[in-house]
Amino acid sequence: MSLKGLVFEGEEIRYRTGKHWIVLAKAAVLFALALIVWSSEPTLTKLVQFKVPEELERFVPKILAVGVWLIRYVFFILFTLLALVRLFSFFTLRVGLTDKRLLCDDALFGSFSLDLGKIESVKCEPGVFGGLLGYGKMILTASSSQRLVITNLRRPHVLAQEIFAAK
Repeated sequence: MSLKGLVFEGEEIRYRTGKHWIVLAKAAVLFALALIVWSSEPTLTKLVQFKVPEELERFVPKILAVGVWLIRYVFFILFTLLALVRLFSFFTLRVGLTDKRLLCDDALFGSFSLDLGKIESVKCEPGVFGGLLGYGKMILTASSSQRLVITNLRRPHVLAQEIFAAK
């Protein structure tokens, strides 16, 4: 996946960036949570055991076993899908800046560009860990009141400086 196909004749890419490596760490944590949920059947089964009336002793253990199974698999699938989405976004999102436009190439949402003249404001929100590790969220507001939010972006403050320098 390259930004070269989005560049017009006479334009040159001044700055490139993408997702920060912290996205991989977040995906690893989600995969670990999925594995913990997957292997939690004995613990969950012990947690839901209780004394039931004699007339319900035939049904309640089966219902509880199905409930534990359902909870385990739903959360396993949820955490796994969240981790895969993060991994996919890390490997497919590319952001570039030319003299005239901001380019964004994403396999999921497609590619688009935004003229630098139409950008009204640029806001970087690094957060606590983002300030330490060099990543954050960038919020761009265009003249048509359209907002573009890119999260977990590598060095968003440098991109903001480059946008203002290119204007």
